[in-house]
Amino acid sequence: MIIVDRKPWLSLFMKLFLTVFLLVFVICVGVYEIRRQDNLAQIEIRETATVTTQVSAIADILHRIRADLLILSRQSELATATPGSPSLDALAQEYAQFARAISHYESIFLMDPQGRPLIEVEDIGGEISFTVHTKRTDSPASNISALTMLSPGGMLMSTGAHPSDTSPRPHLHFAIAAMSSSRKISHIIEVTYRTDVLLDQLAQISVHSPHTLIVANTAGYWETQPQVSPLSWNFVSQEEAKSSIPQQYPKAWSRILGEENGVIRVKDGIFIFRTAHPAIKGFWGMKTPTDTVPSPDATEWKIISFVSPQAIAHVEDTILSSLIPFALASLLSLGLGSWIFAMLWSERHHRHSRLLYQATTDPLTGAFNRAAFNERLNDAAQRYEISGEGYALIYVDLDDFKDINDIHGHEAGDTCLQNTVARIRSCIRDSDAIGRLGGDEFAIILSPCKSRAAGVAVFGKIAHTLGSALPDGNPIQASMGLAVCPDDGTERELLLRVADQAMYAAKRMRHPSPCP
Repeated sequence: MIIVDRKPWLSLFMKLFLTVFLLVFVICVGVYEIRRQDNLAQIEIRETATVTTQVSAIADILHRIRADLLILSRQSELATATPGSPSLDALAQEYAQFARAISHYESIFLMDPQGRPLIEVEDIGGEISFTVHTKRTDSPASNISALTMLSPGGMLMSTGAHPSDTSPRPHLHFAIAAMSSSRKISHIIEVTYRTDVLLDQLAQISVHSPHTLIVANTAGYWETQPQVSPLSWNFVSQEEAKSSIPQQYPKAWSRILGEENGVIRVKDGIFIFRTAHPAIKGFWGMKTPTDTVPSPDATEWKIISFVSPQAIAHVEDTILSSLIPFALASLLSLGLGSWIFAMLWSERHHRHSRLLYQATTDPLTGAFNRAAFNERLNDAAQRYEISGEGYALIYVDLDDFKDINDIHGHEAGDTCLQNTVARIRSCIRDSDAIGRLGGDEFAIILSPCKSRAAGVAVFGKIAHTLGSALPDGNPIQASMGLAVCPDDGTERELLLRVADQAMYAAKRMRHPSPCP
């Protein structure tokens, strides 16, 4: 009995807990996705601001380089700086001091209008050395055709790769023309900028970001390695790029190269990029484009922040680690609430069922009592009125039941009544109903019953079963009567009377009969 009593409680608890689990799961998935999208949006905003700052930093650096070149091009000694002149030695000293003070230039060259070197200043590992050419050489600069086209105040920039670097970095050359009083080019000053300084300044701006910074140009791209250090760079040439980021994300890379600015979400990463144009207006003094130097408008750098799959996975793991305690706490509290509710509901349901059973059931036999039986009969009558579904009514009255009580005792009489109900119940369906209307009087509702023949068949089955011998060797003697709706009438009172009359007729004849 204890196990039976717990089944409804366990079933309800499992249903409630499953519902709670699904609810918590859906909420957690929704919160996870909302927080994930919010975090990614915050990353995009933050990295967009960082990349924009880096582009501005490039412009600032170029402005400083131009200012340095203007300073170098306006030295008073330039007016008399010719091979062998004291002015040339003084300029060399000044340029060396300038290179030592700034420490961002690998070399400073002073050339004549034909591009032949007069002064060479070099910074090799922090050691400054300079050379003064006392005689003119016949080795003009490779870009002399472009240099001679510079206009006053204009600056020429060209890029290359440092020949001695194991991990090549951009090699930036800047040149400016010094003008004589007659507004002709008197000298050309060229500097080679230490581009690792520029790259490190860009990396320093995003030093607190775990994302990869990429600076791309036509030679390839330079990328930081955050897992080593935000300032640790790796160069990827155009050939190597075919097996790196461009191949992993070809569509995104194509868009980056073709668009000015944007944010591109790929399956497992995010690209935030801006385009920097080193050819800032006013820096280029070329009168016409040439075949050897690209047009200023065609020169551009791509500054890219790449949020890697590892960075996104870290964001997702952080969100999950904060949601797991919430989910466990919710499941624990709601599960406990489900358990308490299931226990209370089960107890209430059990109490209600017990009261209902007591109110509708004969305590001795388990059959419906008279009131409950009449309700079932009313239901059958209403179904007939609504849908035309017929039903049958069988009356059963035990013969000589008083003798059983008098001779064998009331306990034997109770056993006889219980056996009667048990045998009748074995002959009918779950949809049928059996009620105890009096001491030894029973009634059965067969619903639905499609025809009189169906009712007669069940009637005969019950009569045969009741007539079988009991364990004590004696059969149950009973008189029975049958009424079928609508054959014998449609009013429940009429059917009750027909079945009752048939039962009494059979009793008078001392054997069961299906006919009144």
